[in-house]
Amino acid sequence: MDGILNINKPFGITSFDVVAKVRRIYSQKRVGHGGTLDPYATGVIPVFLGKSTRLIEYLSSVSKTYLAEIELGVETDSYDSEGEITFRKTCDYVTREMIYKTLMDFQGEIIQIPPMYSAVKHRGMRLYNLARQGIEVERIPRVATIYGIELLNYTSPVLRVRIECGHGTYIRSLAFDLGRKLGCGAYLKSLVREAYGQFNLTNSLDFADLEAAKCDGKLAGILLPLETAIGHLPRVSLDEKNITRLVNGLEITLDRIDKPEAVAVYNAENSFVAIIQPETDGTWHPAKVFIRQSPKPDAN
Repeated sequence: MDGILNINKPFGITSFDVVAKVRRIYSQKRVGHGGTLDPYATGVIPVFLGKSTRLIEYLSSVSKTYLAEIELGVETDSYDSEGEITFRKTCDYVTREMIYKTLMDFQGEIIQIPPMYSAVKHRGMRLYNLARQGIEVERIPRVATIYGIELLNYTSPVLRVRIECGHGTYIRSLAFDLGRKLGCGAYLKSLVREAYGQFNLTNSLDFADLEAAKCDGKLAGILLPLETAIGHLPRVSLDEKNITRLVNGLEITLDRIDKPEAVAVYNAENSFVAIIQPETDGTWHPAKVFIRQSPKPDAN
């Protein structure tokens, strides 16, 4: 089966565990996920089956929305609730106004240092493996983008914020850096991913939904179509001649003033056909094709 599941990941399991459960329920090997969530985090994780796994890479350009609880006055070695406490300090002096003003410093492009407990590699080794050995190494700072950050509530010592951010943002690092700016320390107490591009928590499924669909013989019916993952891409409808060229691996010409990195192609019946990307000579080549080949036409 080909399609996508919008899964609400429960607390305490890894993203790999989610994929393994879907493989078992669907009896299908070709399964992947978009956007890793740590075990302590819950919320949206898109899971791709069959041909849809070829679209995972296009999710990197979409934004994610998180609901985070941050506790002030405590730091942990992992920057989250799973780590060991390394620092304590009173936060009685921190006001809502101070938090609000400090959060504004995190709007736009910011520099983050990945936590030691992360999957980033250092000389071929994952940082979390080094951290578990008690080894701390220098990490290369990274640019992250925060599109919006909203203070929802503050009841000392815990604040709740909603964050919309780009790919590669560490909410744990944001919590840690916020605590440092406020002078009292902080860690990420809990995290829920509310949205990931086209996927949101409101329309997500849990594993009980999947098991029920399996019992009812409706597993295929709950899969979202492939194009759900690329709704953020610009799209174009092409005639049968150009569709045939793409299906057979040939380039096409396309009158576009802008040159996005990728464009979704649909046919006259409004069915998703392919992803195309621009060449330096002005033509467009098929990067991913999702319909069967037909007899190859004359290249001229």
